[in-house]
Amino acid sequence: FTQIDVEMSFINQDDLFKMIEGLVFRLWKEVLGIDLKQWYPDGTFPRLKFEDSMRRFGNDKPDMRFGLEHVDLTELVVAHKGGGIGMLEPMAQKFADGTYRKDLPEEICKAMVVPNGHGFSRKDIDGLEKYVNGMGAKGLARAKVEGDDGAWVQSPLAKMVTDEFRLAVNEATGAKDGDLILFQFGNEARVHAVMANLRIHLGKLLKLIPESGSAGHWNLLWVVDPPLFEREDGGWAAAHHVFTRPHDECVELLETDPGKVLCHRYDLVLNGFEIGGGSIRLHDPEVQKKVFSAIGLSDEEAQEKFGFLLDALTYGAPPHGGIAIGMDRIAMLAAETESIRDVIAFPKTQRANCLLTQAPTLVTPEQLLEVHLKTIDPS
Repeated sequence: FTQIDVEMSFINQDDLFKMIEGLVFRLWKEVLGIDLKQWYPDGTFPRLKFEDSMRRFGNDKPDMRFGLEHVDLTELVVAHKGGGIGMLEPMAQKFADGTYRKDLPEEICKAMVVPNGHGFSRKDIDGLEKYVNGMGAKGLARAKVEGDDGAWVQSPLAKMVTDEFRLAVNEATGAKDGDLILFQFGNEARVHAVMANLRIHLGKLLKLIPESGSAGHWNLLWVVDPPLFEREDGGWAAAHHVFTRPHDECVELLETDPGKVLCHRYDLVLNGFEIGGGSIRLHDPEVQKKVFSAIGLSDEEAQEKFGFLLDALTYGAPPHGGIAIGMDRIAMLAAETESIRDVIAFPKTQRANCLLTQAPTLVTPEQLLEVHLKTIDPS
């Protein structure tokens, strides 16, 4: 693939966004003949926090051209102690004091409302369940909402759910008579992934995605403020890389609560595809040391592995950052195709074979001799 790598000094996040937004506006105007300012009159793209993106769409590259947003019901599940639904009770019982620890949600429960979903037949529902099971889900809980009282019908949950929990779910999701509610619960990462893919699947199935040339067909946004760290083997690891600058107000949390540290990393998203990503880098050696400490590196280990960097930063590095723009993906989306292979000359197969040259092939002994290499029989 092809990337344009941009590195800039003496800039902040807003400076970089302004430059890239100008580039995208010019590309669309000069290459496609489309003036994006008809949808973004102030010349900027909206920004969505990473946490909100995961909560509402299940991933960090949302296609916001249509609805079907997710609703996180985890706090409701805990507050109602499972709401009479046996499958949800273990999740509620994990929080002995009845409170929901938002910073460490081992399991979550999400819902998605399909407006006027009563038209889905049993065969349609079975097809959706087969689809999510193919992604590692353990079924697809659902309920059709009927009547002014918001009763749940045609659902295995209907006989178990308490009235209080049912009404609370209907209110939280906005579900009303004629709608279909789809549920997923369990491992946080799996629930997000399953619901994100199910949303896209339904968007295509129900023809909710704007057609080419229509208003709203090009949807651009920045996803910002992700966590700097993620859990790994009981400790913390950098979610992207250890040189990303944390927010100034989060620096103190590096030593007390690394999981809450947000950083200056960002992705540019177009129609549900990431077309660019980057970060503002650390230029303060003392903060860099705290980041190393948060991932479990001692001062000695940090000096051994990154001493050259820490020493260089003490001489005064400017604020700097960058972004990598994926030209193949931009070309793919501009051409309105679904694979970058359609816009790459001589693309490789999924097995990394070149259909034109039949590469890779075995090298000859003469070729090995030229570069002073020899093969060793592993047997």
